[in-house]
Amino acid sequence: MNENPKSWTDKLWYLFSSMKMGLALLGATALTSGIGTILPQTELEPDRAEAVSRIWQVLGFTHVYSTAWFRLLLGLLCVNLLVCSMQRFSGTYNRTFKPRPPQNGNDIPQKLRQEIKGSTENLRLKTEKILRDRGFRLIGEESGESWSFVAQKHHLGYWSAFIVHIAFVILISGAILGMFFGFKGTMMAAAGTTTALKNINLSKGTVTQDFGVKVNSAEDRFLPNGERDNWYTNLSIIENGRETASGTLSVNHPFTYKGVTFYQASFDHGVHLTADVTGQTMPIYLRNQGRPFRFPNTDLYLFIGGMMGSPQQPVILFQIYKAGNSQPIQSGQLSAGESTNVQGQYKVTMEGYAGFTGLQVKKDPGVTVVWLGSGLLLLGLMLSFYWRPLLVSGILEQEGRLTLGMASGKIIGQTETEFGKLLSEIEGTNSKERAGLTTDLELKERVL
Repeated sequence: MNENPKSWTDKLWYLFSSMKMGLALLGATALTSGIGTILPQTELEPDRAEAVSRIWQVLGFTHVYSTAWFRLLLGLLCVNLLVCSMQRFSGTYNRTFKPRPPQNGNDIPQKLRQEIKGSTENLRLKTEKILRDRGFRLIGEESGESWSFVAQKHHLGYWSAFIVHIAFVILISGAILGMFFGFKGTMMAAAGTTTALKNINLSKGTVTQDFGVKVNSAEDRFLPNGERDNWYTNLSIIENGRETASGTLSVNHPFTYKGVTFYQASFDHGVHLTADVTGQTMPIYLRNQGRPFRFPNTDLYLFIGGMMGSPQQPVILFQIYKAGNSQPIQSGQLSAGESTNVQGQYKVTMEGYAGFTGLQVKKDPGVTVVWLGSGLLLLGLMLSFYWRPLLVSGILEQEGRLTLGMASGKIIGQTETEFGKLLSEIEGTNSKERAGLTTDLELKERVL
């Protein structure tokens, strides 16, 4: 790489290929993410986020992951990883698939290096055999009166760092994809109601889908022994006035439609009433101590102050408020099937209890990309820890001197052990042959 780039493109390339740049970006990302983890986030804890010092809110640390500067930081880190990977690609490729035998002694690794003397022919045959028997891929080259070679084992391990870098790029790309093209929100709806997806409470993103969600039933089920089984919600998707899909979801068992996933998040008990309004029957669904219902074209509000009885014999306490008054102007009690007159204007009838389901609604087109990145990251780490490449190179000279070396990398211990075993096999084989040869000569002398 040119240490003194002249053009602005060279300077930019040099900047983003720098390890210092990568470490700085990684450190900045980790620091801001850490602050975002400590400080309450608006989409998760809006009340606590509002209580944080104003300076943190202005800087965006109460909604870190949706700020433009954090996305820019991720983008720069992505570019840095890509440039570093591209710069190292050719070197990694050549080391893996085009290794070259050493041209002289300086090309042989210096840290783990040994000289062995013996018969030139025997040293070559045994070195080749031992390396191949131990699973090395051998490449030899004749050069004048010497023979040089390079042998590799686990050569795909050279790609571990490259794969990890690409995995991080894919993970970041998946996260950015979800930030720009996904959304996240919540909805609390009673059984029997239909909510347009665009009307849910959004914490991030924008809803582009145009369909409604009808809650057919919401149940809080219990086992025969009295323990809670799960919360169950049966819902239907309504598009253009007709049902296009339906399903039942529960905790840890979401429902997905056109990339939008519904998660069971909570459950609450409520009540189902009907009101006669200008000759028409209007369904009313209210939660206990929840938001009141405003009667059309009036300043009257119906509020549920308590629930008693059982699902089979429900009883509620209701209150009627007028805008601007802190005290109720009417209150009472209703059982299933009973009705009451509201200020001589409306008739309200208690129909029974109704379950309210709390759903988390999410669309994240980057999920598949994130899973791909996670898989590649795992592969890269496995190659790094369990598939370390081993490279042996050497030169055998005509006078029977073999100079042998093994590349140790950053971790010498395991490589040194492997190199020691290799040397002992080569030297041990030569020693046995020399011993056998001496015995044969001694035997011949005795016979003569």
